[in-house]
Amino acid sequence: MNWLQKNTYIVVLFVAFFVMGAFLLITDNGNTTYEQIEIQHGDTLWTLAEQYRGKMTIQEWIKQVKAENGLTGEQIVTGNALTVPIHAKSIYVANLKSEEELHSVEVAIKNQ
Repeated sequence: MNWLQKNTYIVVLFVAFFVMGAFLLITDNGNTTYEQIEIQHGDTLWTLAEQYRGKMTIQEWIKQVKAENGLTGEQIVTGNALTVPIHAKSIYVANLKSEEELHSVEVAIKNQ
C-alpha cells in the first residue's frame, strides 16, 4: 500500500486508460469499417466525402477522417494514403476510374 501512495501517478494513468478503453467499447456501434485509399490529383475531403460517406453528413465524415489520419487542416496531398470510414452495412464494388486505379464505391445498403 505504501508503494501505491508514493506512485499515485501510475494509478491515475491506469484509471485513465481504463476509462478511455471503456468509453471506446461503449460508444463503438460497429457499423463503420475503414479503408485505405491513395489520394489522387484533384481529390479534396469534400469530393471524397461525397464518394465514401454513405449516410453520414459531409461534416461528420470529414471530422472522422481528420481524427483517424491526424489531420489538423483540410489539406491532403496527392499520392499519400488516407484512411477513410466506410459504413459496414454497405456493399461495395470496384469501379474502374482509369486503367491504373480502382476505387470502391457504395452501390447498396443491406437490409437489416
